[in-house]
Amino acid sequence: MHFRTYILDIALAIFILVGSVAHSPAQLPTSAAPPPAKAEPTIPVDPLRRDTPHSAMMGFLKCTEREDYETAARYLQPTPGRKTTLAQRAKELDALLRTRFKGSVGLLSDDANATEPGLPPGQIRAGVLKAGGMTADLILLRMDDPNSGKIWLISNETVANIPKLYAEMDSEEATLADRIMPATLTDRRRLGMSLAQWLGWLLSIPISWLLAWLLAFLLSSPGRIAKKIRKLPFRPARTMPLGKPLRCIVAILIHSIFVQLVRPPLLYRVYYFRFMEILLLACFAWLVTLIADRGFERALNRMRTQHKGGESILVLMRRLTRILLLIIAFVGALALSGFDVKTMLAGLGIGGLAIALAAQKTLENLVGGVSLLMDKAVHVGDFCQVGDEVGTVEDIGLRSLKLRTADQNLLVVPNGLLAQMQFKNMTGRSKLLISQKFSLRIETPAEQLRFVLDRVQSMLDQHPAIEPRTSRVRVTNFAGATFEVELFAYGKTGDWTQFTAIRQDVILKIAEIVEVSGTRFAAPTHLMYLSRDRGVDAEKAKDILRRVKELRASNKFRFPGEARTGTE
Repeated sequence: MHFRTYILDIALAIFILVGSVAHSPAQLPTSAAPPPAKAEPTIPVDPLRRDTPHSAMMGFLKCTEREDYETAARYLQPTPGRKTTLAQRAKELDALLRTRFKGSVGLLSDDANATEPGLPPGQIRAGVLKAGGMTADLILLRMDDPNSGKIWLISNETVANIPKLYAEMDSEEATLADRIMPATLTDRRRLGMSLAQWLGWLLSIPISWLLAWLLAFLLSSPGRIAKKIRKLPFRPARTMPLGKPLRCIVAILIHSIFVQLVRPPLLYRVYYFRFMEILLLACFAWLVTLIADRGFERALNRMRTQHKGGESILVLMRRLTRILLLIIAFVGALALSGFDVKTMLAGLGIGGLAIALAAQKTLENLVGGVSLLMDKAVHVGDFCQVGDEVGTVEDIGLRSLKLRTADQNLLVVPNGLLAQMQFKNMTGRSKLLISQKFSLRIETPAEQLRFVLDRVQSMLDQHPAIEPRTSRVRVTNFAGATFEVELFAYGKTGDWTQFTAIRQDVILKIAEIVEVSGTRFAAPTHLMYLSRDRGVDAEKAKDILRRVKELRASNKFRFPGEARTGTE
């Protein structure tokens, strides 16, 4: 093993040596080498994510939440001509943002080239700082940084106003709530919030639900009084389907107002209100879904009452509406969460094409189901025959049709396959065919056969459940030792159960007619002919035996398998 390794090392060294000699500079052509390609300038990346107004403001809030004021100072534009400590200004601005800021950081643009009407290019108003009688705009400014490129900073004009605003805030008298609140709750802090703020936030949740219920009660009071005067039953709003999402919407709005009064840290407010907006969107989607379901239910009841059909189309539209609302709510929640919905939708378009190619059968079933419902060929509750199976349609979905067969099995047929095959819908039939064949014995005389046919035809004409002028009974064939008779009549019903009762009554009456006529139904028979046979003729047998002996004696008789020795 070591010897083989040693040989491989020598071979590799020789190969490298030969290669280096073959490509040595002495053997290279003397033509001038091409000039090196110019390297493309790299775009600097800001490690503090100050490339958009929204990311710059969020980065500042995250640093102040960690009490990292040195890093937070890098989000402030220095004031020229003044020796100021930006870390101190960042700390003061953090205190102002907690209690004196009016605006929404979540609505700031994520576009690096964002502009705002009424302001010079490269400036964005993030909100307003108000303390005492002084008000100042919080302006974000875009500028060039030698290390980070184009970045957004809090403008030096805003930084210059921070000390004045902070002094005004310190000079303000304490509010009544601050004076009443014990120092234990205001001084002790957890996760950037005092215990008083945590207590106020927790109490706001049940209070919001209570106020929402009280508001619903007050709004429903006139209706309750009117129903009571008319002595009509009244259904409270809390028990109605639309009452639940409406109460949730009102409770969320009231709770948001309480959270504003509690004044949690601005970073918490950004994320918390984003969560509340998603909840509010979900409640609106819930409300719209209930309203749409209510409209579909009324349309379905109207169609069932008027027997116009089309219920299955409404059921399919109802399901598609739910799916569409769910998709809209999901995309809206992603947008509120800060995701780039445009890029995501573009990616979903390309991904949707790939999914469509991979899910051709599913789309085929979907299109087949829509075309099936648009043709109104089948509805829920119809009695149908699909292939060799007969049953009642229980559901027409986006992918398949469900048929409850006669033996109570659930048959699932894909819509794409169902749209291509022939099937029988037996619900819309106004009449059902009775087609029966019976046989009479061949010994039945012709006049007796005519009597049976006449009586059966009269019975069909007089039967109240048989359609008149379309029934007939005919002799069709001689089959062995029988007369074959065929009966053709329509029962005046489309219900299978009633049809079986009518068919049974017709068969029993035919049996009575045959019995009264004196003939019988033919059973499977074999026809046998009997004759006398005389057997073997003894005289002819003796004569033949004698002749055979004479031929064998003269050697003229040839038996099969023996050679002939004489002449005939």
